[in-house]
Amino acid sequence: GAGIHPVHVGALPGPVAELCRRETAVAQLCVDSAVEGSREKALQCLLLDPVITDIDTAKKILDDYLTSYREYLSQFWK
Repeated sequence: GAGIHPVHVGALPGPVAELCRRETAVAQLCVDSAVEGSREKALQCLLLDPVITDIDTAKKILDDYLTSYREYLSQFWK
């Protein structure tokens, strides 16, 4: 009811701050790819995920995802 209020915790330790920076960069790249309909940026975003170990797998995942959600992601099909 009172809204969201930040809690100050001070500076993050270097490694934690770097993880947060990386996640922020990945999220921004994802948003940019969606807004622009950029398959290249979407692929880059997938390749930054530590679970994906090669470009061929990333391409297959991206193609499957974009095909499955084509109705909602028409900007990638122009």
